[in-house]
Amino acid sequence: MAALDPHAAPPHRSPFGSRGRGAARRLAALALAAGLTAMVLPASGSAASLPQEPKDLKKKYAELQKRAEKLSKDYRGELVTLEETKKAAEKAAADAAKSEREYRAARADIARLASGAYMTGRLGVVPMITATEPGTAVHDAAVVEHISRNNGRRLQNLQVLNAKATKSQDEATKKLDAVKKEIEDLEGQRARVKKLLAKYKPEVTKTQVGSGRPDGASGTKSPIVGNSMTARMRTALLEIDGKFGPFPTIGCSRPGDPQDHGSGRACDFMESTGGKMPSASAKAHGDSVAQFVINNASRLGIKYVIWRQRIYDMRGSGGWRAMEDRGSVTQNHYDHVHVSVL
Repeated sequence: MAALDPHAAPPHRSPFGSRGRGAARRLAALALAAGLTAMVLPASGSAASLPQEPKDLKKKYAELQKRAEKLSKDYRGELVTLEETKKAAEKAAADAAKSEREYRAARADIARLASGAYMTGRLGVVPMITATEPGTAVHDAAVVEHISRNNGRRLQNLQVLNAKATKSQDEATKKLDAVKKEIEDLEGQRARVKKLLAKYKPEVTKTQVGSGRPDGASGTKSPIVGNSMTARMRTALLEIDGKFGPFPTIGCSRPGDPQDHGSGRACDFMESTGGKMPSASAKAHGDSVAQFVINNASRLGIKYVIWRQRIYDMRGSGGWRAMEDRGSVTQNHYDHVHVSVL
């Protein structure tokens, strides 16, 4: 039998020994802690720094909300572009807050991991080497590689969440800036709008004496759904239908609608039905209808026109403005020209 070499390592034991394994683990833990800390606590002013908390956004929105409410009151309500821009800003702010919460939760999780690894030298996310493991010892390089492989996903996810939070904050700021711009534009038209509103006093739908029927339109070329409206809306409808009708249908009063359809101040001049996109000729027809209404807005007392996801508000500084996507052909006004009167 060959003599035992007193310097040889015992079979099935690490050449580093138990002390060597412990030191290797602590070394790996420190390396991990240092790496994670560098990710979790970036240098001041670096690109990886934390997204800012949305407190300033909330304060800014609250200030703009007060101005918007005053404008809606002074301008006889339903400032569509402003309301839509506000809704988009609210959604963007909510998305930003959610993204920030996700980011901070992931960051706190990694911070705890880094702190625990540094303080204890133990790596809860790495399967520990135990006496029950078979055979050959795991080398330091393999341990570090295993650490990197198992925690790389955490770090990558943190980076993704950081980028998402930053993008959401930027989008929220952009939307709020759009609200501010819209408010400033409307506020700049006060003198002109005041004269316009003085010329066109508010109207309500009336019931014809003795008939018990609402004040609607008769003798039109087009069928009318919800034939109840103000005198001003009836005048505009008869002129538009007389010049461009017949339309597939004209939709006016919608009881319960909180906006102009509910108060008899709006009608939809349909260019197609069934939620389908109009043909090329119907689109051209709608273009002509919308332009006619704009050209005669002052004479007819028009408040705004909506057509093909754009709005032309007579109370603003003029021109078509894009609207937010509402999700369908009809909701985006691709199949009808919406006309509202003062």
